[in-house]
Amino acid sequence: MSTAAEHQSTPAGAVVVAVDGTSKDEAVLAWAARSAQRRGTSLHVVSVADIGVSAFGGPESAGAGAVVDQLLAGADATVTDALERIAQIAPDVPVTSQSLTGSPSRVLVDAAEQAAIVVVGSSRASRLERVVLGSVSAAVIQHASAPVVLVPEGSGAGPARVVVGVDGSSHSRAAARSALDVARHAGAPVLVLTAWRVEVVDGVVVTEPGTPAWEQVETRYRKVAEGVLAEARADVEHGMTTAPGIEAKAQGMPEVSVEVRRGRAADVLLDEVCDEDLIVVGTRGRGGFRGLLLGSVSQRVLEAAPCPVLVTRG
Repeated sequence: MSTAAEHQSTPAGAVVVAVDGTSKDEAVLAWAARSAQRRGTSLHVVSVADIGVSAFGGPESAGAGAVVDQLLAGADATVTDALERIAQIAPDVPVTSQSLTGSPSRVLVDAAEQAAIVVVGSSRASRLERVVLGSVSAAVIQHASAPVVLVPEGSGAGPARVVVGVDGSSHSRAAARSALDVARHAGAPVLVLTAWRVEVVDGVVVTEPGTPAWEQVETRYRKVAEGVLAEARADVEHGMTTAPGIEAKAQGMPEVSVEVRRGRAADVLLDEVCDEDLIVVGTRGRGGFRGLLLGSVSQRVLEAAPCPVLVTRG
């Protein structure tokens, strides 16, 4: 792998990881490095010196040039530290990098055009508190064309299990496809969850578990989930590849189970997972800075999940 920063654009199919020199970099780098290792692809490290945070008025202000140089030197140092950490975690993974000035969110959204996946971090005061979704991470999640993984500070380098929510929509099919793809490389099982809240059978609201009406509702939802899963599985099997020069550790389809739960979709997902899992959710939109905002389920999961969350577009 590289022992020094190689300043270049994003290699096609790379795992892109954003670092900023803060404490959350540890978890982000571990997750991204392991992901690249399992996928058999390269890792592209990005650190952006945001000149918008300068105390000066702009590029033409007195002293602004010196501040930009200082910020860029900080980005270079952040990349150097990241490369050293990656060498410890996954020494066999090829690494490239960029340290540059500009808008961090714009740089990462542009990098996502070539990436297999983008990994960004988030902070939180403790595991019991809500995730603090920074402006850069939020913008990348909303607008990147590639799947984006939000890794909370303190997370492990899993996943031990991949949990995905589906509802029969096109974006849930994309979520299921991403879940299968991540899980097959990680050698992790997949749990497909679908949720319902209020259903009426023969004019009566279904409330009693184990009744014929309850079983009828669950059977219907299970068929929808299994249909989404079958389509996603066909997509993944059709597109299975391994990057040349590196042997991925797992290429077969993962073990998959499907469960139907009653409750709010976000609560069903959050109640199921632990720190070592990965949640996968889908959202509408094609990416780019005209992309649509996240739906309420994705937003709630991102804010409250104890584990990394992958957001993909349908």
